[in-house]
Amino acid sequence: MSQQTTIDQLARTRAIERSGGHQYTLIEGETRYGPFPGCTAICDLQDSLMGSGGLMGWAVGQALDALEVRQDVFPLSPEARSVAFQAMSQPANVGNAVHTAVDEFNRNLPLELNDVTAPYVAQYASALRRERIEVLASERYVVNVTVGFGGTYDSLVTIDGETGPLDVKTGKEKKSQRLQLTGLSMGEWHGEAGLEPERLPELSDVGWILLLQPDGYQLIRHDITEADRAHFAALVATYHRIRAWEQE
Repeated sequence: MSQQTTIDQLARTRAIERSGGHQYTLIEGETRYGPFPGCTAICDLQDSLMGSGGLMGWAVGQALDALEVRQDVFPLSPEARSVAFQAMSQPANVGNAVHTAVDEFNRNLPLELNDVTAPYVAQYASALRRERIEVLASERYVVNVTVGFGGTYDSLVTIDGETGPLDVKTGKEKKSQRLQLTGLSMGEWHGEAGLEPERLPELSDVGWILLLQPDGYQLIRHDITEADRAHFAALVATYHRIRAWEQE
């Protein structure tokens, strides 16, 4: 059997899987690498130290518990608690719907828009045209076996001759967003669900956050440095140490 035949067989049996809990696994024949945490989990670790992310849900719960203790002053029903948590999760629900619509737009698929998502997609289309953004790939898994993480980028784009990941956000700018772009740019393999992955092409040391609002957009360019990559890798190592300790 020739070396090329062996390579071709490996290519046909290679895949990236993402679990419901956003854990990523690279499969090569009978060998499985992973499961690995996603970039979002790694960024959540950073955000937890900066007073956002998962701590926000905890803070809402603590505040509601405090109110329940003072029922004489602040009567609080189970329905009120549910409404409070729904209000906290509503931005994420809008973001998920917009991401789905943006991916459909990138792929020239029929769009299923509503009153909420339509203005965001209109601003996305405007950004592509005005900023001369060329979309090379949309909604693909990435995995880095060497460092031990995975992720999903919204799109891989070229802007003004530079190529890197672009992530769409419907919320506010956060410092950790640069960290997310860093991780996505460090992928070794990328591919769509159910299709054969490919080596991630050589990228520029840059990534973009596209902040979308119904009435406008902001394109934010982030330079990705070796210090960013080292910090992200250190967070991944910390994540794995935490998980290992939990299993001791």
